[in-house]
Amino acid sequence: MEKLAALPTFPASPPAEEAAPREVSRGDFVHEAIKAGIREGVLTTGQRLRERDVAEWLGVSRTPVREAFRMLQAQGVLSQGRGDSLVVTTLSEDDMRQLYRIWADMEAISARYAAREASNADIERLQEVAARWDAAREPNELGRLNQDFHQAIQAAAHNRYLSRALDAVDDSLALLGLNTYTVPGRPAEAGREHVEIVRAIAARDEEAAYQAARVHIERAGVLRLSLFRQKSQN
Repeated sequence: MEKLAALPTFPASPPAEEAAPREVSRGDFVHEAIKAGIREGVLTTGQRLRERDVAEWLGVSRTPVREAFRMLQAQGVLSQGRGDSLVVTTLSEDDMRQLYRIWADMEAISARYAAREASNADIERLQEVAARWDAAREPNELGRLNQDFHQAIQAAAHNRYLSRALDAVDDSLALLGLNTYTVPGRPAEAGREHVEIVRAIAARDEEAAYQAARVHIERAGVLRLSLFRQKSQN
């Protein structure tokens, strides 16, 4: 397995007194690295993952890999494969449809709460993230910016229970791999949708924020299903 680009690395030999906390953070690192690998197409659905291979790939011991595997299996990102191996879970078309349906509902609620609860600093953060959008960027870069944007809405909503539920949805979204920004015209369209969401939140217009966020996710879902069907036919 090749090294995953653009991910943080850990010191080869952490000080002995820092070994325990470092080990915990390494587990989180492996967890996020695997999800990032799936999102960016480095790891593919159905691919078999073994502790030894992932440990070598990321330059960590097998202990944090084992910890990350447990978390990812509990979250449904990894499934039991042959023997003692795990595989990246494959979603069906129906799984995808259900996922986008619940994401649209929850993201719309998050935007509504943000319009009600956001501080001035939250709104400035949303405006800053939206302003960084550039349709000419590479799809993977846009995917990361999109994550930043939705996390900023989530933070502005100030509801930890909603945040936990959206985090669970995000775990499943990682399984979809490459994003919809490969579709011609989608990067510019998504940028405009982001602006509409931020404008509604800044205006404290809860209903407009709700509808703008729902339209944004539903449009992404339509494109994702189209890509899925095209891939299935090839």
